[in-house]
Amino acid sequence: MHGSRMRGNLRPLLLALTLIVVAATITACNIQGFFTKLGDDPTWVDPNAATATAADASAGGPGKAVYGKICASCHLGTGKGVPANNIPPLAGSAYVQGDATVPIRIVLHGFKGPIQRGGATINGQMAAWKDLMSDQEISEVLTYVRSSFGNSGAAVTVDDVKAVREKTTGRAGAYTEAELQQPL
Repeated sequence: MHGSRMRGNLRPLLLALTLIVVAATITACNIQGFFTKLGDDPTWVDPNAATATAADASAGGPGKAVYGKICASCHLGTGKGVPANNIPPLAGSAYVQGDATVPIRIVLHGFKGPIQRGGATINGQMAAWKDLMSDQEISEVLTYVRSSFGNSGAAVTVDDVKAVREKTTGRAGAYTEAELQQPL
């Protein structure tokens, strides 16, 4: 009897120790912080990008925020992409800086390779964003991309995006490079 009574007295102690260990683990792993921040929208930050100055942080407007939230995870914070992983650069891109309908079509309906960029064959696919981004967001992010990373393209207006969206409303798949070379 003495042994079973002792085990009965140890149960609350073992339970208390277990709870202490679990609480310490949650605190040490910052799981509480994880759960309180679960609703946050993360923004990808390229660790290889040059350190931004305070002036850079305010530059770029809302398009920079959209780029950081949606585009930078693939095309990087520098706009250099990852050709080895089939993600083309936006920096220095003729598509980005040329006829504004081309990047608008790409963002709306997606793109599928292969293409040649910087001596590398890139054969990837970009998702269509027409159902996930508003005309305002697309105009802002494309204006940002066309004026960043050494690019010098003109601003893209909401009306530009709206017009392309209307003209391509029946499009069912991603564009190829050959299709983008055709006028809209």
